[in-house]
Amino acid sequence: MLRLQESTNRWEILYRRFLERSFNILIPLGAILAAFVISSALIVARGANPLSAYAALFAGAFGSSNALANTVTRMVPIIMTGLAVTYGYRSGFFNIGAEGQLFMGAMATTWMGITLTGWPAWLLIPASLLAGALAGSLWALIPGYLKAKRGFNEVLTTLLLNYITIQLFEFLIRVDHAVGLGHPFLAWIGLKDPTQPFPKSAYITEAARMPSLTSLLTWLGGTAEDPAFQRFTLAAVVAVLAAVVIYILLFKTTTGYRARAVGVNPRAAQYMGINVVRTTITTALISGALAGMAGSLEIMGFQHRVIQNFLVGAGYDGIPVALIGQLNPLGVLLSALFFGALRAGANRMQIVSGAPVSIIYVIQSLAILFAIAGTVIDLRPRRLKQAEIEEAKRLEAELALQSSPATGTDILGEEARHV
Repeated sequence: MLRLQESTNRWEILYRRFLERSFNILIPLGAILAAFVISSALIVARGANPLSAYAALFAGAFGSSNALANTVTRMVPIIMTGLAVTYGYRSGFFNIGAEGQLFMGAMATTWMGITLTGWPAWLLIPASLLAGALAGSLWALIPGYLKAKRGFNEVLTTLLLNYITIQLFEFLIRVDHAVGLGHPFLAWIGLKDPTQPFPKSAYITEAARMPSLTSLLTWLGGTAEDPAFQRFTLAAVVAVLAAVVIYILLFKTTTGYRARAVGVNPRAAQYMGINVVRTTITTALISGALAGMAGSLEIMGFQHRVIQNFLVGAGYDGIPVALIGQLNPLGVLLSALFFGALRAGANRMQIVSGAPVSIIYVIQSLAILFAIAGTVIDLRPRRLKQAEIEEAKRLEAELALQSSPATGTDILGEEARHV
């Protein structure tokens, strides 16, 4: 009888884990599908055919090598900002400042690419990417320290730092860049191309650019006749690898466990022996580094310089990307692909079917709404839910007896056991 009960409990645990892992994929897919279905009514109201509109949308996103390159180009930066928001939110640090950290990373990488022009590619590429990550990380350190040490709300501090960063960016792209000694410090850190009348930087050196599919085929002795191959760069590979690394860090390491414990309940985490201050600051540094790398990859992989209104909104786009991805690094990849495809195919949809480009923002909003609503779904058997509640109450009672009244049930509850 005892063996039968143990076997039943084991199957219940496996069933629960299967549901939790499946929902990380099923909820985003269901939210996206529901958003398309409901948006069809708006397309019909405009006198267009939803099927032809969506066919044109997907053709504009995946119908050719050039369309696919557009989609990849648009999804890479929001993968990184989505990861930044995901890691921060999971760890109790709601990073609204990914926009500013992205710009800091882009400025640092651009400076490396227009200043250290004599460095070889094998050294300059990782150095430029590291500079962008470091710039974003240090910029996120400010709100991270204020939250950990002074209790400031990170939503407010990261949001305000975005405006400071944008103004700093607008200033530096209007200061002529000078290379070498003997120049004023301001000219040394400026980004503007002195040969141009408009506020934009010079193109970064070839050695600082991410290798493309064209260069890879050439190196292997082949030829690449399709010009779109030049737009498929190593930046996309780096973004995907970053998602895998963050997933492992967040769910398979002690560092990730501590971060998630602090995100669920800081007081419970402190009671468990976790250094909340250090964990919060570390979270801010990692989240900022990911956002900074978004700017670096955009510069090194695609635009190769900064201009006015460079990549505006990509940092804020990381928030809905993370939400639709269920705050899971692998879900962020699917969500970013969804966003990239919508924006790459929107113009073709309007030209072919007459459906307005603005419909894609309705689809995005509905997908976010349904993804959030999907998190309240619980398909576990009622018996399993009741057993879990009783077990939580038992553990709380034991802790109440073992600890003082001030640190009893109000500190370590059911949440800490589900980190």
